[in-house]
Amino acid sequence: MEKEVKSISGHKRAVMMIVLLFGAFVALLAETFLNNALPSIMNSFGVSQATAQWLTTAYLLVVGLMIPISAWIFASFSLKQNFLTMMGIFCIGSVICIFAPNFYVLLTGRIIEAVAAGGLMPFIQNVILLMFPPEKRGLAMGITGFVVGFGPAVGPTISGLILKYAEWQMLFVILSVTSATVMVFGLFTIQNIITAHLDSTDGISFLESILGFGLLLYALSEIGNTGKITLPLILVFVIGIIIICLFCHRQLHMAEPLLDIRVFKNRRFNLCTLLSTISNIAMVGIELVLPLYLQTTRAETALTSGLVMMPGALIMIICNPISGTLYDKYGIKRLSLFGFVMLLCGTLPMLIFNAQTSLFLISLCYAMRMVGISFTMMTTFTAGINEVQADLTAHANAASSTIRQIGGSLGTALAMLVVTLGAKNMTGTKAAQLANGYHLGFILMLVFAIIGFCCSFFLPSVKEEHK
Repeated sequence: MEKEVKSISGHKRAVMMIVLLFGAFVALLAETFLNNALPSIMNSFGVSQATAQWLTTAYLLVVGLMIPISAWIFASFSLKQNFLTMMGIFCIGSVICIFAPNFYVLLTGRIIEAVAAGGLMPFIQNVILLMFPPEKRGLAMGITGFVVGFGPAVGPTISGLILKYAEWQMLFVILSVTSATVMVFGLFTIQNIITAHLDSTDGISFLESILGFGLLLYALSEIGNTGKITLPLILVFVIGIIIICLFCHRQLHMAEPLLDIRVFKNRRFNLCTLLSTISNIAMVGIELVLPLYLQTTRAETALTSGLVMMPGALIMIICNPISGTLYDKYGIKRLSLFGFVMLLCGTLPMLIFNAQTSLFLISLCYAMRMVGISFTMMTTFTAGINEVQADLTAHANAASSTIRQIGGSLGTALAMLVVTLGAKNMTGTKAAQLANGYHLGFILMLVFAIIGFCCSFFLPSVKEEHK
């Protein structure tokens, strides 16, 4: 049954949306905030790159694990209670990271941050979907897309600037202060526009969700970080798949499922979710690979690699709201085709990157890719949500967000696997080995862009969307 939404004034709605999106920005910024700081953290705690990489991989993994229960959280607690609790958990995690005496305490703090971030983004998307009717969601979700893309995109740039003048702990000081500030503003601005009903949740479904997706992502992430495919990891992967199948079977036979996977009966929803996932892989994959490429094969500083990525981050400020407006006018098919063409044009030159390639060209290619992602990730997400029944919106949001986030986790794991294996199978100097690994990583990003471009032809036209 569709929830009754209490009306609020345009001014209160705008202020509420700003605070919500700023909270999401802080959580999403944390996804890539440490990418430039990994070498410093490795030196501080004496850990290898494969171990340090878990600070990013574990964050993405836990975010993916939390999303499936976001629909239940959204329905069971008030909007203000939800938002303040999640921002509070994120702040606690950040404070733990500041004072971490060793790597594993630091990793624990990151996991606590991710618990909050995993529920925060679907929650905010649900609120915005409630506040705006379908015909006005394009611009609203375009602005949301700016936050979704801009947070991770600007993370390496901001951290690069900070690390020039301060130690890596300052990154978490900033996350702590900003999340606490958002909590204060949220206390006075968040309106409970729907009535919450505490629903009982199925413990078995929750356990299956955590175990299934957790084992799957752990296996792939560990393979990506170590570059080794071992029998124990294969067994973990297979067990994860089996548990996910059991989870899906249980959801289909429950009156009140934890995650209503009936939304996947809609072909257009599935296609849009796939394209949004590919866009997310294209974004987080390159945001992990490019800083490492610049710092390890070209000996660039964290500040330089951050500045190289800054134009791409800034251009998302312009492109995401524009893409949302154009989606309302021209439909999803044209925007998706244009976006993936830009992604292809930005990725192709990366195949010829070498030690002599100018930083300007690298920055230009990255910026072109971000234009493409701006026109595909949130527009395809919104188009998919608009295809489902109104009473399934929260579940569709959770399902699509889960697939997109888990896709991002798998994409980064796969990218690091390709880089690691490419480097190991190359003879010569360490720099030459790494260069070969990153070259294969760029090829992988090109493959994803090609798949997205081809799939975009099957999207509905404007007339078909409005039938």
